Amino acid sequence: MDAKTNIKYLMDKSGMNPTSLATALEKMFPDEVRVPQATIFRIVEGITKDPRTSSLAPIAKFFNISLSDLRSKDLRGLESSQPVAVNDEPLSIAAINYYAAKGSCGGGAHNEDAEPKGQLIKELGFFKKYGVKPENLAAIYADGSSMADFIVDGDMVIIDQTKTEPQSGKIFAIQHPDGLRIKQLRREIDGTWVLESRNPDKRAYPDERITPENVGLLKIIGRFVYRQGG
Repeated sequence: MDAKTNIKYLMDKSGMNPTSLATALEKMFPDEVRVPQATIFRIVEGITKDPRTSSLAPIAKFFNISLSDLRSKDLRGLESSQPVAVNDEPLSIAAINYYAAKGSCGGGAHNEDAEPKGQLIKELGFFKKYGVKPENLAAIYADGSSMADFIVDGDMVIIDQTKTEPQSGKIFAIQHPDGLRIKQLRREIDGTWVLESRNPDKRAYPDERITPENVGLLKIIGRFVYRQGG
């Protein structure tokens, strides 16, 4: 095992790329030697055959592992790559589990894999800004174009799993009989809930009405918090 393979594995498990890792390192360890995105890219692509210790040390510290382990140990058996502390001081970040599941912005997507695929690393300021707790969140992939004026096919959508009461005008991940969907809800006067598509082409992406007697068929998984490019 080598540093290149381990870093690629750790980035994938944490939902990161060379750019996001370089940014996190600079913010978290401003006094360390800077590790630019280009340096990380050259390491994981095997262009740099023998990376310098000054480049690897901050990466090892970020992932809360030793430098020697990063260089030579097979890290693929780790239960978690979430960094928790540096020199016994808590880091100003937290992780969100993300899943291979796809929330359809269309007709519904069936998902059977309930195990996390990896973790998204966010600064604590993110959770404060949106008034959420990391342990309540999950991220899934958006699939389809019915929400295309706001959520794009392939986006990673973060939801708050504690927010399961329907609210008119809010976006939710919903377990529909046809599969997992990401839709905006709107309530009509007669109690009907409308699963709205945010795409002007209503012929291709029509809204769906759920009458009061059929509301029990829908299970809200969580309310939308944030979207980012997948």
